[in-house]
Amino acid sequence: MDFAWVKKAFRTKQRRGGKPPAPTGMGRWTGLAARLVNPLALGSLAFGLSACALFDFGPPGPDDYPVKGIDVSYYQEDINWRSVVADNTAFAWLKATEGGDWYDPKFDANWYGAAMAGLPRGAYHFWYFCRPAMEQVSWFLQHVPYDPYALPPVLDIEWVNSKTCPGHPPREVIISEVRIWLDAIERYYGKRPIIYTSISFYNDRLRGAFPGYFIWIASYKGHPIVRDPSLRWNFWQHTEAGRVSGIRGRVDRNVFNGSVREWQAFLQGRLRPES
Repeated sequence: MDFAWVKKAFRTKQRRGGKPPAPTGMGRWTGLAARLVNPLALGSLAFGLSACALFDFGPPGPDDYPVKGIDVSYYQEDINWRSVVADNTAFAWLKATEGGDWYDPKFDANWYGAAMAGLPRGAYHFWYFCRPAMEQVSWFLQHVPYDPYALPPVLDIEWVNSKTCPGHPPREVIISEVRIWLDAIERYYGKRPIIYTSISFYNDRLRGAFPGYFIWIASYKGHPIVRDPSLRWNFWQHTEAGRVSGIRGRVDRNVFNGSVREWQAFLQGRLRPES
């Protein structure tokens, strides 16, 4: 089992002022030293300590990540972006397009409103399985301005219950089409897109196909690594029912998997995803 997230929780608690309990009595230290000379006992001890850490700390929650953001669409209606920024929001992705013929009516207002408020923002495209990739590329390019200061574009791809496109294409078809979209968008905007998806879709169709891309995972039922310990992720959409100042009603909330310093490196294009 991967206990990397346990170590992160431990470090987070230390940063907040918590300290592990100090050992009491020479007997504890003597017994520990005696066991350390036995490699088998050492392995057992390490497992035991990891297990204790697991139950003591648990996986980090959204509040344990310092960099938080939102994603929005026309569902959020008119947004007061200055209030959003004041509510500890570090980034926003805005829905721009879907398929090859739908455009979010609030995108322009959100695009310029967020920028005027000084909030890093980017655009996302919702994938439609019954449109060729290049049609979806062209549609996105028509509606999302080139802005060298914008966040990388995002491709939102997931299974949906669609009456007009009910099929589930095979993995090889999806990977081929998605790669066309990703490559074309990167060439135009000069930034490698981010892939947003669910854990189930990632495992069904995408796992292992895009190692050089940042992955944004939607997981409302728990921390991504609890649901899939082998999952590599960079952003976590942890709720669709969040509350943020400046937005009436519910909004998707997200966290960045990294420190404030790593976030600054991401904004400057210096951070690379793990393979």
